[in-house]
Amino acid sequence: MDTHHWVSKQNKPERRRKRVRMLVFAKFAETKGARHPDQVGGSTVVSFWKHQRTEGLAWDTQMDYWYSINALWQIWGRPDEPPRPREPVLPMDDRCQQAHESAE
Repeated sequence: MDTHHWVSKQNKPERRRKRVRMLVFAKFAETKGARHPDQVGGSTVVSFWKHQRTEGLAWDTQMDYWYSINALWQIWGRPDEPPRPREPVLPMDDRCQQAHESAE
Protein backbone atom coordinates (compact mmCIF):
# COMPACT_ATOMS: atom_id res chain seq x y z
CA MET A 1 0.00 0.00 0.00
CA ASP A 2 2.82 2.41 0.85
CA THR A 3 4.30 2.16 -2.63
CA HIS A 4 1.01 2.97 -4.40
CA HIS A 5 1.50 6.75 -4.31
CA TRP A 6 5.29 6.57 -4.55
CA VAL A 7 6.80 8.92 -7.13
CA SER A 8 10.08 8.46 -8.95
CA LYS A 9 11.77 10.27 -11.83
CA GLN A 10 12.56 7.07 -13.74
CA ASN A 11 10.80 5.66 -16.77
CA LYS A 12 7.73 3.44 -16.38
CA PRO A 13 9.43 0.04 -16.74
CA GLU A 14 12.12 0.95 -14.21
CA ARG A 15 9.52 2.27 -11.75
CA ARG A 16 7.64 -1.02 -12.08
CA ARG A 17 10.81 -3.06 -11.52
CA LYS A 18 11.71 -0.95 -8.49
CA ARG A 19 8.23 -1.37 -7.03
CA VAL A 20 8.37 -5.13 -7.61
CA ARG A 21 11.71 -5.24 -5.76
CA MET A 22 10.15 -3.28 -2.89
CA LEU A 23 7.30 -5.77 -2.74
CA VAL A 24 9.72 -8.73 -2.81
CA PHE A 25 11.54 -7.27 0.19
CA ALA A 26 8.26 -6.52 1.99
CA LYS A 27 7.10 -10.11 1.38
CA PHE A 28 10.41 -11.40 2.76
CA ALA A 29 10.02 -9.20 5.86
CA GLU A 30 6.49 -10.51 6.27
CA THR A 31 7.73 -14.11 6.21
CA LYS A 32 10.17 -13.11 8.97
CA GLY A 33 7.24 -11.97 11.11
CA ALA A 34 6.97 -8.24 10.39
CA ARG A 35 3.39 -7.01 10.25
CA HIS A 36 4.13 -3.27 10.28
CA PRO A 37 6.94 -1.14 8.77
CA ASP A 38 8.15 -0.28 12.28
CA GLN A 39 8.96 -3.96 12.77
CA VAL A 40 11.40 -3.97 9.83
CA GLY A 41 14.92 -3.01 10.73
CA GLY A 42 18.53 -3.45 9.78
CA SER A 43 18.62 -7.09 10.89
CA THR A 44 15.78 -7.88 8.49
CA VAL A 45 17.71 -6.25 5.66
CA VAL A 46 20.89 -8.16 6.55
CA SER A 47 19.01 -11.47 6.58
CA PHE A 48 17.53 -10.49 3.19
CA TRP A 49 21.07 -10.00 1.82
CA LYS A 50 22.14 -13.38 3.18
CA HIS A 51 19.13 -14.97 1.53
CA GLN A 52 19.90 -13.22 -1.77
CA ARG A 53 23.54 -14.41 -1.68
CA THR A 54 22.39 -18.01 -1.34
CA GLU A 55 20.36 -17.52 -4.51
CA GLY A 56 23.48 -16.31 -6.32
CA LEU A 57 22.24 -12.90 -7.44
CA ALA A 58 24.72 -10.70 -9.25
CA TRP A 59 26.22 -7.70 -7.47
CA ASP A 60 24.39 -5.25 -9.75
CA THR A 61 21.07 -6.94 -8.97
CA GLN A 62 21.77 -6.75 -5.25
CA MET A 63 22.49 -3.03 -5.61
CA ASP A 64 19.23 -2.61 -7.56
CA TYR A 65 17.47 -4.19 -4.58
CA TRP A 66 19.34 -1.85 -2.23
CA TYR A 67 18.16 1.21 -4.18
CA SER A 68 14.60 -0.12 -3.97
CA ILE A 69 14.87 -0.82 -0.24
CA ASN A 70 16.39 2.64 0.26
CA ALA A 71 13.38 4.19 -1.52
CA LEU A 72 11.08 2.12 0.70
CA TRP A 73 13.03 3.36 3.74
CA GLN A 74 12.35 6.95 2.64
CA ILE A 75 8.65 6.19 2.11
CA TRP A 76 8.51 4.86 5.66
CA GLY A 77 10.21 8.03 6.94
CA ARG A 78 13.34 6.36 8.27
CA PRO A 79 16.15 8.84 9.06
CA ASP A 80 19.08 6.72 7.90
CA GLU A 81 19.89 4.30 5.08
CA PRO A 82 19.33 0.54 5.24
CA PRO A 83 22.42 -1.69 5.41
CA ARG A 84 24.11 -2.23 2.07
CA PRO A 85 24.89 -5.68 0.71
CA ARG A 86 28.39 -6.97 1.27
CA GLU A 87 30.65 -6.45 -1.73
CA PRO A 88 31.70 -9.63 -3.50
CA VAL A 89 35.23 -10.90 -3.09
CA LEU A 90 36.87 -11.07 -6.47
CA PRO A 91 38.88 -14.22 -7.15
CA MET A 92 42.60 -13.75 -7.60
CA ASP A 93 43.84 -14.22 -11.13
CA ASP A 94 46.53 -16.83 -11.87
CA ARG A 95 49.50 -14.44 -11.65
CA CYS A 96 48.44 -13.14 -8.24
CA GLN A 97 47.78 -16.66 -7.02
CA GLN A 98 51.19 -17.87 -8.25
CA ALA A 99 52.93 -14.92 -6.60
CA HIS A 100 50.99 -15.61 -3.40
CA GLU A 101 51.96 -19.30 -3.44
CA SER A 102 55.64 -18.56 -4.13
CA ALA A 103 55.72 -16.10 -1.21
CA GLU A 104 54.60 -18.86 1.14
